[in-house]
Amino acid sequence: MTLIILGLAFILLVALGMPISFAVGVSTVFATLLLPGVDNATIVQRMLTGINTFPLLAVIFFVFAGTLMARGGIARRLVLMAEVLVGWLPGSLAQIVCVASMFFGGVTGSAVAEVSSIGAMMIPAMEKDGYSRRFATAIVLTAATMGPIIPPSIGMIVFAHVAGNVSIAALFLAGVIPGVMIGLSLMIASFIHGKLYHQKILPKLEPREKVRRIIDGVAGVFTMVIILGGIISGVFTATEAGAAAAVYALFLTVFVYREIKISDLPEIIWECCVTNAVVMLLIATCSVYAWILTYENLPNMLADNFFNLIHSKWACLLILKLFLLVVGMFVDMTPALIMLVPMLLPLAVKFDISLVHLGLIMVINLSFGLTTPPVGTALFVALKVGRISMEKIIPPLLPLLACMCVVLLFVTYVPEVYMWLPRSFGLVK
Repeated sequence: MTLIILGLAFILLVALGMPISFAVGVSTVFATLLLPGVDNATIVQRMLTGINTFPLLAVIFFVFAGTLMARGGIARRLVLMAEVLVGWLPGSLAQIVCVASMFFGGVTGSAVAEVSSIGAMMIPAMEKDGYSRRFATAIVLTAATMGPIIPPSIGMIVFAHVAGNVSIAALFLAGVIPGVMIGLSLMIASFIHGKLYHQKILPKLEPREKVRRIIDGVAGVFTMVIILGGIISGVFTATEAGAAAAVYALFLTVFVYREIKISDLPEIIWECCVTNAVVMLLIATCSVYAWILTYENLPNMLADNFFNLIHSKWACLLILKLFLLVVGMFVDMTPALIMLVPMLLPLAVKFDISLVHLGLIMVINLSFGLTTPPVGTALFVALKVGRISMEKIIPPLLPLLACMCVVLLFVTYVPEVYMWLPRSFGLVK
């Protein structure tokens, strides 16, 4: 009965338009009224326990670094560098969006930041160059899904926090190849679109200008080198990597690029505080939600009943993938990870699925939900930036999502493609 009330209350409150964190919090309060021996003090204690962990400091640092990068001119420089690399291909501006988003994902880790930063520049430029606004908005939106997949990824940090015995560094390394594969699939789609509808190629750049743009852009991409290089070499932990990335981003945007003034920092810090407060409230309330599910023995019930009906690992992965795609349409990545990981861990144990593999499947599937209605946050930002309606973006969006789903199937069933990278550094067996 408690689990039914918990689920129904959450669904009802979300349907009424209540923010996810409050919907989770209110539904847990309703549920705890039926639990013997559980009072408000227990709820508060569980909320504090959920966020009082050292690895979650990495989220705060990465949000700060990403905000600095998004507002400090990094996106523009990455776009200019991407023009040097792929501006000669058919569908050149769409190709630039894909490559710039790939680099920007390794800098900010945020799909929403990618859509707002790169979309604000590239959608008007693509429309001016002859692309339809619908396709321009769709390619910017789908390319932004690389943000939560290519490290640093807040979703991977949250998964590692909830799952417990899994390396953040292993997750980060495992996310590199799938993120690049998604980018390549979108580049292939852009190539075909360019051949069919838009065969313009950008004017050639002078060699000196090419060198200048690459040097200017590489300074921003170096953030990912600091993060991954520092973690893999053992110089610092994921949390310390976040702090190092924040310091580097501050130095780069304030003192090198000089696009952020010292007087702008209080506003940026306040923006980061608000963003982190939302994230931490989500983690706190969802931690209580997940604790109630565990308290009511739901993971074991699923393992003893529903999971026993699945006998094939392939069928298990397919059902899991479809389930996560549907969940991603209605629930954001952070609360979905916190609520679902405890339930899915017994499934991973039963079918001998690596936790790194499980984490990557969950993050990629849920990141697709950022692009789909009715809750996709990146989708609504893209609609606002592109100034178009929902029904206009769906037709060009579907084939791009189909390309990404092919990559998702490949990643789901052929994990050796990306698992060799964390294995080569001894992070997983």
